Amino acid sequence: MVIPRSLREEAGVSEGTLLKVAVIEGGQFLITPQLAINRSVIVGSSKDSKQAFRELAQVVSEIRQEAKEKGVDIIPIKEINRAVAAARRDLKKTSKRSPK
Repeated sequence: MVIPRSLREEAGVSEGTLLKVAVIEGGQFLITPQLAINRSVIVGSSKDSKQAFRELAQVVSEIRQEAKEKGVDIIPIKEINRAVAAARRDLKKTSKRSPK
């Protein structure tokens, strides 16, 4: 999916960012940036793993701080409830067996 540059810049998402897309109430899309982790770095020796986890914790901390600065660190309960309801509806749709 191609997201126009103006929207990406407004949302603070860089080109090539992995995004998760969910359909919420009213047929709207909820797009959430995802973090990809190179598992080969984590599977290495325990010393390498500890360093990788420290680096990952630092990155997560930076992402949280950036979200706070942009004011997107707090999601209204109404929005959370809509997303949960949509996910439950989707789960019901996929778990129902089609009639034969």
